[in-house]
Amino acid sequence: MTHYTKVPERILHHIPGMLPFEVAALTEPCCVAYNATCGNVRILPGDTVAVIGSGPIGLLCAAMAKLVGAGEIVVVGTPLDTRRLQVAEQIGASATLGSKGEDVVAWTRSLRDGYGFDVVVDAAGVSAALKLAMDIVRPAGLISKVGWGPQPFNFSLDPLVLKAVTLQGSFSHNWPIWERVIRLLVSGQLNFGPEFSRTSPLSEWHGAFKAMHSREIVKAVLLPNP
Repeated sequence: MTHYTKVPERILHHIPGMLPFEVAALTEPCCVAYNATCGNVRILPGDTVAVIGSGPIGLLCAAMAKLVGAGEIVVVGTPLDTRRLQVAEQIGASATLGSKGEDVVAWTRSLRDGYGFDVVVDAAGVSAALKLAMDIVRPAGLISKVGWGPQPFNFSLDPLVLKAVTLQGSFSHNWPIWERVIRLLVSGQLNFGPEFSRTSPLSEWHGAFKAMHSREIVKAVLLPNP
């Protein structure tokens, strides 16, 4: 959050002229989501995908799942996430759960053959999210854990064994992923619309952070030289 910063030239990326800076600023979280859904875990066309967590990374994971051809994409939030779950539907989720306190496990049993999701992305990080992921993933399915959380589990991991589930951690990204995501942004294949982010001048950073904290907006983009 400064007007200038000094970084090594080797880590820079070229931003094509047709890509606005306020859109290019979303590259880093998009890379996190790309790695969690298309790098460390491979979502295949037609897969059923659940994303637990409706923060910026969770919503971007849903967008990536849509981009690679997932069939059903369900984003799970909480009653506090009503606005963000609306954004989830706008960027490709076929259904959202949690705003009305729905029973996610019971809902999952009504999906297709009732065995659960092919891929579950834990973008929340709290221990209860991993427990839910194990409950709703199908046998031989995949769990991509990208959310962080300091809480102890306090539950058994035996369902991973019983279902022969693959639990894959996903951290950060690398230089080639940035190049791929920039191309996706330039081509318009990744397009979140005006409801995903709000652009503000750097001087209004406090209000932008407050709007994110209250979940009024998903992502704030600050312009150092508006």
